[in-house]
Amino acid sequence: MALIATLMMAVPATAGQDPRIPQAEQDADRIEAQRLYDAQRQRDQDEAERVDKTNLGRQADYDLYVARQKAEHERKMAAWRAEVARQQAEAARARAEWEAQVARCKAGDRSACAPK
Repeated sequence: MALIATLMMAVPATAGQDPRIPQAEQDADRIEAQRLYDAQRQRDQDEAERVDKTNLGRQADYDLYVARQKAEHERKMAAWRAEVARQQAEAARARAEWEAQVARCKAGDRSACAPK
C-alpha cells in the first residue's frame, strides 16, 4: 500500500492529459472543444433572443387584439347608450303628450278624452 502511494506521488499529476497523446494534439482538441462549446452557447443565446422577440411580438399582437376588443365594446356600449337615451326621450315625449291629452280632457275638451 505504501508502495502505491509512493508511486502515485512520484508520477507528476497532469490533470486530463494522456501521456500517449502529443501535447499539441491535446491542446488542439481542447481548443476545438472550447470552440464548439462557445458556438453552442452562442446558438443557445441566439435562440433565447429569438424566443424573447417572438414572445414580445405575440404580446404586442395580444395587446393590439385586446385594444381592438375594448374599442369594439366601447363602440357597442355607446350605441346602446344612445339607443336607451332615444327610447327614454321617446317615452318622455309620449308621456308628455298623454298627460297633455288627459289635462285637456279634464279641462272639458271631449275630443281629447278616450272613447268609451
